[in-house]
Amino acid sequence: MIPSKQLLIKILLKKAKGYSYKEKTDEYVVADGEKKWVKSKTVTKRVQPDVNAVKALISLDEGDDVTKLTDEQLQVEKLRLIKLLNTVGDPIEPPAEED
Repeated sequence: MIPSKQLLIKILLKKAKGYSYKEKTDEYVVADGEKKWVKSKTVTKRVQPDVNAVKALISLDEGDDVTKLTDEQLQVEKLRLIKLLNTVGDPIEPPAEED
């Protein structure tokens, strides 16, 4: 079983990156008191990336206020988050802190 924080991060990454899903619709007609299938339609829909999910990831991963970070720290954080977004579907482990 995946730990709850790791599962939450995985879900937030999916939402932050956006995803596709398939939606199936069946059409029926009532004739002679009976329901009869007429046709089926499957459509692939796209959920757009969500900035709020990215903000939630930042707040989960960093307990610090991002407004207090230096430009260099922000650049490092940006690169780290881009790397995280590119690994959706893989187990996520926060990178080790450097001294």
